[in-house]
Amino acid sequence: MNQSALQGRLLYCFSALSTAFILLMLLLLSLLMLSRGLSLFWPAELVQFRYQEGANTFLVAGEVISKQRLSLQQQADAGYTDVGDGERILVKQGYTAPGQPSFRWYWQTHISELHYPAELSVVRVPSLGELYGYMQQSDAGYHTFQWLSGNTVTLATEDIELHLQPNQLTWLDKLKVFATEWWQFLSREPRSANSAGGIGPAIVGTLVSVMLMALLVAPIGVMAGIYLHEYAKDGRFVRLVRISVHNLAGVPSVVFGVFGLGFFVYVLGGSIDQLFYAERLPQPTFGTPGLIWVSLTLALLTLPIVIVATEEGLARVPMSLRLGGYAVGATKAEVLRKLILPLAKPAMLTGVVLAISRAAGEVAPLIFVGVVKYAPSLPISSEWPFIHTNQQIMSLGFQIYDVGLQSSNADAAEPRVYAIALVLLFIIGSLNVIAMRLRQRYRSQLRDVQL
Repeated sequence: MNQSALQGRLLYCFSALSTAFILLMLLLLSLLMLSRGLSLFWPAELVQFRYQEGANTFLVAGEVISKQRLSLQQQADAGYTDVGDGERILVKQGYTAPGQPSFRWYWQTHISELHYPAELSVVRVPSLGELYGYMQQSDAGYHTFQWLSGNTVTLATEDIELHLQPNQLTWLDKLKVFATEWWQFLSREPRSANSAGGIGPAIVGTLVSVMLMALLVAPIGVMAGIYLHEYAKDGRFVRLVRISVHNLAGVPSVVFGVFGLGFFVYVLGGSIDQLFYAERLPQPTFGTPGLIWVSLTLALLTLPIVIVATEEGLARVPMSLRLGGYAVGATKAEVLRKLILPLAKPAMLTGVVLAISRAAGEVAPLIFVGVVKYAPSLPISSEWPFIHTNQQIMSLGFQIYDVGLQSSNADAAEPRVYAIALVLLFIIGSLNVIAMRLRQRYRSQLRDVQL
């Protein structure tokens, strides 16, 4: 085997291994998202046990979240003594008393009388969260709930969002609860500083802002790419523009947010207020962060992606096709419209989808121009103008950041972060699947025309 063939085989093996590694990482990421995210909605079995802490013992009820084993050195470093083999469990015990943690670690050597009572209940009340204990009695629309400590609370029927006895549920019953919880998570608004409730406004805000961005960036990016490749004469100025476009794609996204706040919100929005809404000043209408500025900032951020993809698609069209069109008497516009653009359409579509995928996950620039922590009002309605472009919105990317990094309870936030990320990945994946189908459709049409 000569040296060239050996190098070719090594390159082939390296490429195959790289592709396999990427697919493996993607599979592991998907499995992690599914296992951690979906567990938030599956009704797990509830456990009850007696725990000894020093000279005191007390009853604990809740859901076992995870288990952990610490070595003797790790126990010593953490200051633990007399905990035996070092195995402990994390229990979600919900609301028990003011100031008490809803998640707590318990050492296995201090646990006794562990069992799974069939009557053990989980009750969700928006004002308190989840309660673990026993439902004692019901009377005229009121229910008495008792914790294992003996304390009781009276709950009105309309205040109870969920009441389950998971240890009595069949697999089919759990599946129904899982579907219901998923739908409520997707459709309802958040509560308790985004640590509970749903993400409906964030989904709508993300989709509306990204769709508006696509309507702005697609025609501008495609036309700019067509002009640079087909009409602009090659020279220093055109080369400078191309270099600038490529460099613009590498600018940190937070810089676009600062620019959007300074130019779009204060300069452009302030000018609109002075021209058309002077009677409302000093209360701003468009001179404040909102949906329209979010979309414009995302359009500016993703514009280089569409321009570069369009130019690359046009560059792959063979020159012989252009010359053949000119030879039969077609004008430049006719050659472009009837011959070149149909062939370059899949590449243009790819650029738009890549732009949408990047925009859907952006966080840093959007904080400056209209994305906020809590905005339950949807930016769309059935009344004119249907889309309220001056309204602040929520987004899935900011929800992941806020819940993951700003939550006071990391144990409660972790599964919620994975669930939100799973929804965001599903939206982006769906858009990519639609784009793939459209590309296949355009290519099949081109093959039919060529045949």
